[in-house]
Amino acid sequence: MKKYIYIIGFLSLLLTACSSSDDFLGGSSDNENITLSFQVNSFVKGNLKAAADNGSDAEQEIKNLYVFLFPTSDTQSFNKYYIESPNFTGGSWNSTDNKVSLNLTQAEAGTRNVYIVANCSGLKEKLDQVKLLSDLQNVFQTNEMPWSTILKTPILMSGNKTHNFNENYQLNNVKLIRAVAKVQLNVNLTSVHQGKPSSGEDNSDQYKYKFINFDKDTYVLKPTSKPDNLTSSSAWVSWNDDITSYTLDADGKVTKLTLTTYLNERDNAGTSIELSLPYFDGGFLPPPEFGDETYKLQLPTKIERNHWYKYDIHI
Repeated sequence: MKKYIYIIGFLSLLLTACSSSDDFLGGSSDNENITLSFQVNSFVKGNLKAAADNGSDAEQEIKNLYVFLFPTSDTQSFNKYYIESPNFTGGSWNSTDNKVSLNLTQAEAGTRNVYIVANCSGLKEKLDQVKLLSDLQNVFQTNEMPWSTILKTPILMSGNKTHNFNENYQLNNVKLIRAVAKVQLNVNLTSVHQGKPSSGEDNSDQYKYKFINFDKDTYVLKPTSKPDNLTSSSAWVSWNDDITSYTLDADGKVTKLTLTTYLNERDNAGTSIELSLPYFDGGFLPPPEFGDETYKLQLPTKIERNHWYKYDIHI
């Protein structure tokens, strides 16, 4: 009888030792503080059968965050955190690992609708007023010239997931989607359109563009149905600004034009880019014999956020 009791006691000590060892090696309790991690989603190549593109470093940069934990039951509180430094009221941010740690336990968090908004300092006053998800859905900013260089990096982004923190204190890889689209034009010119960038007595620019029916409003979250609020370039813009460039041949003539701009999403058709190019027919009169020609590039019927529309054009 004594031998039997001794064996049971030995097993009890062994199990206790194993349990202590597991705790020492990093076994977690059932009520850890919660963490969130996120990543910037790749651009979708909107009009091409091509792999997604991460974009440039500047197009992936995160300068600040607003984290919203919307309740899923009446017993939960609403929590939100504006984050622009490694340590903030309510937690810490590791910008290298794209990870946010919050001073909120699993039990306090429960199941939440988690929304992350990035690069939103210009909208902070509006976001400070958010109490409900419907409030966040109505946050947007308006620009009278809704193209680059007004729309520029760092880019407004957002992402969301519903997560049960009781089951896992870590919410991993919330995908952040850029709130704007990107258009890139690569225009290869035939000889009849190849001239020097500027000419004439006034040395005026021969290559110009216009933006037609670009939407002014950038929403944090995509509206179910986005109302149009449109504007266009008031006049022709010379092809020598910050968002355009050209390639010259040995004679100083333009052989290729490039234009890259961000623009807001739009649900309806009608957004376009117009080009004004010189025309040289090779006749006896000095160029341009017949004056400039105008071309219109019609953009997709529906312009979607985080899409990259790239066009290789030969004129």
